Amino acid sequence: MADLTERVAAKLAEMDRYLDRTGGHVELVDIEDGIARIRLTLTRPRPNRLVASLQVKGGIERALLNDVPELRGVEAVNLPPYTVLGWDEPEFKPTLLPDADGA
Repeated sequence: MADLTERVAAKLAEMDRYLDRTGGHVELVDIEDGIARIRLTLTRPRPNRLVASLQVKGGIERALLNDVPELRGVEAVNLPPYTVLGWDEPEFKPTLLPDADGA
């Protein structure tokens, strides 16, 4: 598993250089059962930070799954789990992410 962790961390470090230019940051939290758990941060203001975060997470997931076929998926630990409770469910409660300044 260390080899898998090293490969995922290296790929994320490569992506992070590009994300940094556009106001983003990604870090590997851990890998559990073939799922890479990441923390994604957006530092520049955007009209809808949650949508932008989910889009960036999707791009990171596609890139990782293409380059590291042993992975089963990618989970962003600081984003709501919309796969568990969908947007159209009555129990859905939106989650506001803090701005870069912590507000």
